[in-house]
Amino acid sequence: APDVPTVCVIGDGAAGMHPQEIESAVRHKLRIIWLVLCDRQWGMVKINQSFALRPLKMLLRKRLAPDENLWADLGEMDFARLAQAMGAHAERVSDPENLAHAISRALASGGPSVIHVDVDPVAHMWAPGLVHFKAMHQEPKGK
Repeated sequence: APDVPTVCVIGDGAAGMHPQEIESAVRHKLRIIWLVLCDRQWGMVKINQSFALRPLKMLLRKRLAPDENLWADLGEMDFARLAQAMGAHAERVSDPENLAHAISRALASGGPSVIHVDVDPVAHMWAPGLVHFKAMHQEPKGK
């Protein structure tokens, strides 16, 4: 339904491939909220490279030195400023305590919104284990 907001949670690498969709959402007055998780890296590529190149170091230190990865880091892109330039409501959040308020303001804006969320590049790269994914996707009891 056009009046129901849609939330897209996306990384900065993927969001950087098609930011023009923000302008399309503005033009068509779509209620889309993009939460762009910005860690300035191709996280999935980087973690796979890291384990392939130096598995023991990754297990012990949780990261490699910058020169030990192959082109997995990204430059800074301010998705909030980009979205504002296209006419969307936009904010940048660096403190997790401010995220709920930013989402509330995005919902209240009534149109497309982008929330640039700065996340820790190391902590964010480590995906939850399979048990956590199973718990997130469990049907309610009785279904």
